[in-house]
Amino acid sequence: MREAQQFETESDISRLPAKVALAPCGSYSPAEIESALRNLLANIGGIERFVKPGQSVLLKPNLLSDKEPERAITTHPEVVRALSRIVKQAGGKPFVADSPANVVKIEKVWERTGFGAMCAEEGIPLVNLEVAGWENVTLANGFSVAVARPVLDADVIISVPKVKTHMLTIFTGAVKNIYGTVPGFHKTTLHKMFPTIPEFCRLLAGLYGKVRPHLSVADAVIGMEGEGPSAGSPIKLGFLAASADSAALDTIVCRILGINTRDVQYLGEVAKLNRGETDPGKIEVVGAEIAQLKPASFRTPSTLVGRLIPGRLVKLLQPYIWIRPSFMDTCVSCGRCVKACPAAALSMEKGKKPRLDPPKCVGCCCCHEICPQNAIEMRLSPFVSFFRRGRLP
Repeated sequence: MREAQQFETESDISRLPAKVALAPCGSYSPAEIESALRNLLANIGGIERFVKPGQSVLLKPNLLSDKEPERAITTHPEVVRALSRIVKQAGGKPFVADSPANVVKIEKVWERTGFGAMCAEEGIPLVNLEVAGWENVTLANGFSVAVARPVLDADVIISVPKVKTHMLTIFTGAVKNIYGTVPGFHKTTLHKMFPTIPEFCRLLAGLYGKVRPHLSVADAVIGMEGEGPSAGSPIKLGFLAASADSAALDTIVCRILGINTRDVQYLGEVAKLNRGETDPGKIEVVGAEIAQLKPASFRTPSTLVGRLIPGRLVKLLQPYIWIRPSFMDTCVSCGRCVKACPAAALSMEKGKKPRLDPPKCVGCCCCHEICPQNAIEMRLSPFVSFFRRGRLP
């Protein structure tokens, strides 16, 4: 594992400046994207701070599924194109890689998201993490996780997440984007091993602490609100953000969107491991101001339960707290959800909607993420629904 990418000690982390750069960016036109990126990087030390001549640089977008860039489900290829050119100018050797949901052929993901064409035009390797091999790494919180070997071999990692809501973690940004360094079939196992939100967020924090990017650049030109990360609605946010500290980046983006960071449990777990700054009062914001970028409105997922039930009661009430899929009439019986379910809780007869075995469901939302028709609604248990009506406006 390369020396430059790892930040394993608390002293290393304390030396990293908690600085987040913001820049307005109203479209994905190449000129506007490149201008905004250069402004961002200038405000946090320039690309030379992160990339040295001759280094291999992994540009890690969010390529969740085989959807067009306009759907705001995946990172826009123009952001990664501009970053690749900037990295090349610094003497770096960029390549692009991610691990999407394992029930979708990765070649189809590359085609539909525009990354296949973009990488071919720019002469950038597009690496398949599903076949490139992997190594088990032990995380600071004791978990053992498989990470794709090209990730571990890269000299520099630049995370390029899409800013979206998430049915399970409320928000998905730079920290959660690192989950895509785990090959798809291993992700399925991890969802089964860590089924609850607190367990999964501890896993995310541990993985981020081990596979920590040098730099994160968030694509928030068009983001996603509502039932993300795949069934929400595109929303024009009009900015890019960057930081050497992914946790600080996610914290500031949450502030822009009006998301309470206490609801994003993986940020709390990152703070416990001392792997990033999550206190807004200790993060310096440079470039554009937060108030300048705030949207008029922003919808969080309907499943937001993190602030509804006190933590001390969650374990006691666990049998009554669940989130499970319900299948709408727009279902086309493609079977993706059945293949994606890590708990084998779904079955399906040909031409019919999937059937759920409720006791097996772990509430991971994998089926919801992968549905091509947005035909899955994640429903809360009656107890949580009642609690939600009583506590939320």
